[in-house]
Amino acid sequence: MLELGLLSLGLYLAGWGARKLGVSPVVGYLLLGILLGPHGLAPVYRLGPVTELLGELGLVLLLFFLGLEFSLGRLLEGARPTLVAGGVDLAQLALGTVLGWGLGFGWLGGLFLGAIMYVSSSGVIARLLSDSELLAYPEAERTLGVLVFEDLAMVAVLIGLGLAASSGGAWAFAGAALFLALYGLLARFGGRWLRRLLAREEEALALVALALVALVPAGAVALRFPAAVAAFLLGTAVAESGQQRRVEVALRSWYEVAAAVFFAVVGMRVDLAGAVRELPLALLMAAVTTAMSLVTGFVGGRASGLGRRASLGHGLMLLPRGEFSLVVAGLAAEAAALSTGAGRALLGATSVYVVLMVTLGSLAFARFEAINERLARLVETPAERARRRARQEALDSVSLDSVSLE
Repeated sequence: MLELGLLSLGLYLAGWGARKLGVSPVVGYLLLGILLGPHGLAPVYRLGPVTELLGELGLVLLLFFLGLEFSLGRLLEGARPTLVAGGVDLAQLALGTVLGWGLGFGWLGGLFLGAIMYVSSSGVIARLLSDSELLAYPEAERTLGVLVFEDLAMVAVLIGLGLAASSGGAWAFAGAALFLALYGLLARFGGRWLRRLLAREEEALALVALALVALVPAGAVALRFPAAVAAFLLGTAVAESGQQRRVEVALRSWYEVAAAVFFAVVGMRVDLAGAVRELPLALLMAAVTTAMSLVTGFVGGRASGLGRRASLGHGLMLLPRGEFSLVVAGLAAEAAALSTGAGRALLGATSVYVVLMVTLGSLAFARFEAINERLARLVETPAERARRRARQEALDSVSLDSVSLE
């Protein structure tokens, strides 16, 4: 009880302080876990059963709520643009692998680094999209589709990296295929059943919905399918049932608390001392990721039908990195085929890298319009720049005429 009370108080103060500084509460929650977690400056909090459970629940609720805003019909309608944008985005995996090889990690270490730098954080982006009220933007829909593409691509990547870490993985492909087949059956034939199941009132609805949110991802993990993707797909199915808003209201309090704990738990897993030693590598990773995300986001957005400004916004939205990057770094630290020093270096650098990218992404979302406007000017053609200047000169002339008449 004391653990829960102290954690709740700390999260409240961290979120309040972050808002005062003009950044997302996510940054405050992460820093709380890093500085006051078991590896921080003052180990006030530890990774106990309460924090672990709420952290896991927070991740699946983040993706479930994201799925509620992204219906299955829209997901299927946008399949082709998502594949195009996701295919371009996949170039980040190759570029990160080459960077790792160039830094001396070898091809296997390079693949680990490429996977760390490739995948955006679905959980962080889901929260930032909600906080910044950008879900209605066209680039937000493309970004959500690419997040699903990335998470599914990471199924194959994690299996391959898991083999390198001596964790097996031959059955994981079959398990993932089975889960997707079961989801397809639910989407095709289970709508009426799901609608009746969720036609409950008050606490009964909350209990049933919470059971679904916990059991479906748990079953997915048993089949070696990512819990985060399973929660997202469950959310899209519920969105088609007609019970979306009622479920949102029933689970909102659970969502707010557990999501905050999830980000604090991510921070608690950071080894502060080891992370500081790898700060130069983390800064290089952050700089390269920012450039790659903006370029591939812009190219992928344009190739999939978005306008120029929306394509730039798509790249901005994909900046945050998080839970998957830390999972891959943990695999690297355990991989038998990697030297101990290389694995630990990747883990330490990734800890700082995730904090940097979440902070940068938070600032990008908070000042989305202003940053997008500046980026749009950088990619203007000479003719467009001349027209913009002509319009501005015309407006200035009208303003001067108004002043002289007064």
